[in-house]
Amino acid sequence: MKHRLRLLLQAPFFMLLLGITASVALADFPQQRKALDEFQAAKKAADPMPLLESARERISKANKGNKGGDKKDVIDKIDEAIKELRAGNKDKMEQKINAAIANLHQGKDKSKQSK
Repeated sequence: MKHRLRLLLQAPFFMLLLGITASVALADFPQQRKALDEFQAAKKAADPMPLLESARERISKANKGNKGGDKKDVIDKIDEAIKELRAGNKDKMEQKINAAIANLHQGKDKSKQSK
């Protein structure tokens, strides 16, 4: 009984701590976070083109610097996704979006390590 009560009292603290940690991590990269949201939405959208174009614009303008080439790689993958979309290959478009997401995460990880 005491153990359950203690867990019940500790749970909100840990949830708050997790929320603060996540928001601090995401606050470092607001444009990238928005681009990631647009990538996810593009995979499900009936017309993903505006979302892909917006994500490309965000990444292009986000934080000066290229983080070891990852920013350019992300933009290249977005361009490839747009090309596949225009060709009518939604499955390949989604693969390119997933690759862009992976490259974006990789660049964010590198920038955190360099701080």
